Amino acid sequence: MFGVFLTSLLFFGPVFYLLIKLKKFKTTLKAEKLWGKITLPLMGLFVEVIDEHNFPEPPYIICPNHGSYLDILTMFNTIPHYFIFMGKAELKNWFLIRQFFISGMNIMVDRNSKMGSARAFIQARKAIRRNESIVIFPEATIPNTVPLMKDFKDGAFVMAIKEQIPIVPITILDNYNRLRTGAFFKERGSFGKSRSIIHPAINTKGLSENDLVNLHQQVFDTIQQPFLNLNNEN
Repeated sequence: MFGVFLTSLLFFGPVFYLLIKLKKFKTTLKAEKLWGKITLPLMGLFVEVIDEHNFPEPPYIICPNHGSYLDILTMFNTIPHYFIFMGKAELKNWFLIRQFFISGMNIMVDRNSKMGSARAFIQARKAIRRNESIVIFPEATIPNTVPLMKDFKDGAFVMAIKEQIPIVPITILDNYNRLRTGAFFKERGSFGKSRSIIHPAINTKGLSENDLVNLHQQVFDTIQQPFLNLNNEN
C-alpha cells in the first residue's frame, strides 16, 4: 500500500508542487481528486460515498471522525465541492504534505498558542466568505480507542455558529480497519471498501453560543450512530 502511494507521488508530486507554487489552489484540489481516483483503487482502497446528495451548497463545515491516516486521502473522493483542511500545526513537519499547509492552501492551527489559534480562526472566516468549505476533524487526532471516538474540540462548532453555516457530519466506517495509526510505515494495511456516510447537514442559523453544547453533542451522536448500529448487528 505504502509503495503504491510513494510511486504515485513520483508522478503527481511535481504537478502538486508546481500548482501550489503558482497559488493555483482550486486546480491543485482537482489534481488531488484525480490522483485519488487513480491511486486509491491501486492501493486496494475502494471509496464508497453513501447519501452524497446530503451535501448542501457551500460554504459548510465538514466534520468527519478520525480513525486512520487514510481519512485525509479519502476526503478527496468524498466531497464534491472545493474545500480546504484545517489541521494541527505539527503537519508542517510532515514532509509529504507540508507544502499543502505552509503554502496557505490549507490552514494550520497552533493549539498551544492563543495568537496562533486566533490567526487560524481569521483565516477560516475569510475562506468561508470566499464560499470555501472547511474540513475539520473535531477529535483533532487519531484516538487509541478507534472506532470509538474521543471528545470533540469546540472549534468547528464555534465557527459554524459564528458564521451561521451548516455542519455536515461524516462517518468514515472502514478506514481504521484498512490502515491503523502508524501502519502506513509499518504494515501493508488491508484491501477493501472505504465507506463514508454523509449525514444530513445540521443547520446553525439562529443558533448562539448558548447552543454550543447541544450542537457539539448532536454532531457527535450523529457520527457515532452507524458504529453502534454495526455493533448491534453483530
